[in-house]
Amino acid sequence: MLTTVDNEEAERSHTELAGLAALGLAYVFAGLGLFYGLAIDSMQVFTAAVIAILVLLAVSMVIIVRNEPLVSRENVVISVCVFVAVALFLGLSTFTALPYTVLVGVLIFVGVIIPGLVLQYGPSIVN
Repeated sequence: MLTTVDNEEAERSHTELAGLAALGLAYVFAGLGLFYGLAIDSMQVFTAAVIAILVLLAVSMVIIVRNEPLVSRENVVISVCVFVAVALFLGLSTFTALPYTVLVGVLIFVGVIIPGLVLQYGPSIVN
C-alpha cells in the first residue's frame, strides 16, 4: 500500500499502518485516563496516565529516530522556533506583567504557527 507524504511515495505495510493507528488510539486512551484521573481526583489513575503518556512518547521517539534523519532542515526550523518561543515565554513571564493568556498566545504563535507557515509557504526545504 502506498501512502503519500509531502508528495513523496513511501511504502508502508498494513502492519505498520495498524501499529501507527494503535499508537494514536493509545494516546487517546492515555489522555482520557489523564482526564478521568483529574475528574475523580485520583492520584493513582493520574500517575498511571502520566506514566503511560511518557512510555508512549518514548515509543514515538523510537519510531521517529528509525524513520527520519534527526538533523534535517525542517527539524532545525522547528527546533529554533520552539527554542525562541520558550525563551520568549520565560523572559516575558519573568520581566513583564502580561496576562497568562497573552504569554500562551505568544508561545503558540512563535512555536507552532510560525514554523508551520515557514515550512508550508517558505522557500523549498530539501535535505
